[in-house]
Amino acid sequence: MRPAKANFLGLTAVAAAIVLAVTMVSVGYWPGIMIDDARWQYQQSVDNAYEDWHPPLMAWIWRRLMFIQPGPAPMLVLQLALLWGGIALIAYWAIKHGRPRLALAVALSGWLPASLALSGTVTKDCLMAGALMSSTGFALTIDLARSRIGRAIAGAGSFVFIVFAAALRLNAVIACVPLLLAILPKPLTATKSRLIASGVAGAIALSLVGPAVNIALQAEGTDVELSPIIFDLGGITEHSGVNTFPDLHVRDPVAVNHRCYDPVGWDSYSTWSKVPCPLGFEAFQNAKDEDDLNPAKIWLSAVVRHPLAYAEHRLAHFNLSTEFLVPNGPIFTAWSQSVQNPWGYSIRSNAIVPAITALADDGAKTPIGWPIFWISVALAAVVGGMFLKAPAIVIALASSSFLYGLSYLVFGVAVGMRYYFWTISAGAVAAILVSGEYSSTGSKLRPKAVAVPALIIALPTAAAILARIVS
Repeated sequence: MRPAKANFLGLTAVAAAIVLAVTMVSVGYWPGIMIDDARWQYQQSVDNAYEDWHPPLMAWIWRRLMFIQPGPAPMLVLQLALLWGGIALIAYWAIKHGRPRLALAVALSGWLPASLALSGTVTKDCLMAGALMSSTGFALTIDLARSRIGRAIAGAGSFVFIVFAAALRLNAVIACVPLLLAILPKPLTATKSRLIASGVAGAIALSLVGPAVNIALQAEGTDVELSPIIFDLGGITEHSGVNTFPDLHVRDPVAVNHRCYDPVGWDSYSTWSKVPCPLGFEAFQNAKDEDDLNPAKIWLSAVVRHPLAYAEHRLAHFNLSTEFLVPNGPIFTAWSQSVQNPWGYSIRSNAIVPAITALADDGAKTPIGWPIFWISVALAAVVGGMFLKAPAIVIALASSSFLYGLSYLVFGVAVGMRYYFWTISAGAVAAILVSGEYSSTGSKLRPKAVAVPALIIALPTAAAILARIVS
């Protein structure tokens, strides 16, 4: 088949795959599922008064979108546009390089059960993933531009979406830095020392984006940073048998904490817990305000004094969060209806949502529904890409996926597939792009270049499968 015809057919197939997916999700999940987080954020948009528990920038944008149409629909459209727009740009890059099959594989990556099911829910996780996917798409198209202006526009587009993503989650910076390094001018990353210096500088700059947005929007402080601190203090206390909480006027805090602590997440300490914990958020916040406590200092002291207990706690949570060595699961992947809300937004009964939900539930019974699998895939793509000297942005995409998933080892406070939306989406695309590099290399491959990435995926996946069999 002639290259021009193959590219045309490839472009047609890619467009069909993307349009069908976007149409299916839009129709089935319209006007978008609102979970508790989204309800909270939308209320802030309505009131034009913002808090920093969830990204105020998202609520601020949502208020701007309300002039188009009230409710979750405009935000759902924005999420889908960013995610699938990025996928479309990446697929277009593959087609322009004469690889229509690779382009179709990229387009089909968005059809993964968990990604498809979660993309109909309005969350900061989906919005962040969309921004980063668009950033990757723009970064790849830099080398397609025929002029300096074109390259500058593509680079600026990639940079803007990186900065936008950095404002949407505390640990988003970890996902952003690899992509930022890939689009920086070559002189800034030409040597190892320059690469490290640029990475540190970029991380610092991006970590300031969120606080700067909070100040600009006059977002009310909610002490959201206490949630991981309280969760860690609870875990350290549980595993060490020594109280690491400040004096909260609780008799036998070790025994009380034992009743409160759950390695699944911090919710048992939250203000919305069905059974309030005396060592929970409200008590800690009051003590902080009244006694002028320094939560970060208390946390650091506990970690330094009980490093093994901290490690046990963090590994236990990460194991559950990634669905690694567990008897079954995940039990829950995505939502199929909005929570009750004052505005009455909900999705209508239809055949699409149950079908996608069933697909996600079936996928959860296999490795493609386990975050640990995609973390492994992303790492394998990093290693494979380095073996093959793949384009920097491809390795950066894989690194972003891997590091972001791994970041929940330190930052995780809850279990949920949505936290790994970017790891799954980016890991799949990165693995496909690296696989394309393998196919183009052919017989020139060294055995190590195949064996090492394969083992990186196979070993944790086999362990996860075995854990489910023997449990």
